[in-house]
Amino acid sequence: MEEKKGFGDLNREVIETGKCTLCGGCVATCSLLDYGYLSIDLTKERPEMRESHICPPNCGYCYYQCPRVEEPELMEGLEEIYEVVSKDEELKNACQDGGVVTTLLAYALADAVAEGCITVVDSGDWKPEVQVAMDKASLIKGAGSKYTPAATLTGIPVAIMNYGLWSVAMVGTPCQMAGYEKMLVVGRASHNAHNFSSTLRLRIGLFCQGVYSYEKLMNEFLERKCGINISEITKLDIRDDLFHVYSGEKELLSVAINEIEGYKREGCKICKDFSGLFSDISVGNVGSPAGTSTVIVRTDFGKEVFEYALERGFIEAKPIDKSGADLIHQLIKEKKEAAEKEMKKKQVEKGSVKVSAES
Repeated sequence: MEEKKGFGDLNREVIETGKCTLCGGCVATCSLLDYGYLSIDLTKERPEMRESHICPPNCGYCYYQCPRVEEPELMEGLEEIYEVVSKDEELKNACQDGGVVTTLLAYALADAVAEGCITVVDSGDWKPEVQVAMDKASLIKGAGSKYTPAATLTGIPVAIMNYGLWSVAMVGTPCQMAGYEKMLVVGRASHNAHNFSSTLRLRIGLFCQGVYSYEKLMNEFLERKCGINISEITKLDIRDDLFHVYSGEKELLSVAINEIEGYKREGCKICKDFSGLFSDISVGNVGSPAGTSTVIVRTDFGKEVFEYALERGFIEAKPIDKSGADLIHQLIKEKKEAAEKEMKKKQVEKGSVKVSAES
């Protein structure tokens, strides 16, 4: 009988090899199981075992639910693509790209689709922090793009165990959506701790070309290389292959994203998913005009939420132009091909190291 694997194997096979997405699924699962032995070290950008703790025997859920150990299976779904803008002027003005993500969450709260929403806020100096938002003001606090990592799935046990919520919405990157899908499949068939599989109702995925190391992007590049005071930054935006940095209405920096490629996290370089395939609804700023968002409806439940939000006047939408849809499909294809190329490169490098060690 094969010995069950645990966090030590996860650390050796995924974390130490640079494959970790920092989705937070392993930490979330450990918390839901009432162990709480794992935590996220955001300085090192990695999950770690708390000091003086060891994995319980016959657990191993942190290992088997990791999407980088084995990818979740993608079921056939919908792909309805729209150009969308919020009809809530307060949210439209406070948020980026038409305020669509925040408005969909506001609808979810207003119509009791969810009691709370797991989002990411700026905790100061653009350091991302996971929050559970239960009102419009908290949603606005979490508005805007962040391009450094946050372990969003750690918000699930917080919502359930700290706030006692029975229905939750979550916004996250494609890898976090995949991480939850794997966590769901493994957990629902086994422990289903705190009945978590019934709690996360709505998944909103964000288009993503990768996130960047906080230390490398914010401190090394923006602060030291470009001389920008991080505390003065009010908005970060990636659009049309350019990375923009703003302080109020003033643009502090605009550079091609290939100039910051070297600051991207290693785990992002092998991610194949650009558009959040495991979401109910995916949202991004590619393919639609400035001030609007592209929305992809992916599941029947996502379609129901989108149509009710439309019907009740939270958003307005129209089918996306063919050129916009073509651009999205092109980026989906490019990211998948780039990830496969990077994975082959790493396999060759691993083989070379092994041969060298055996010589």
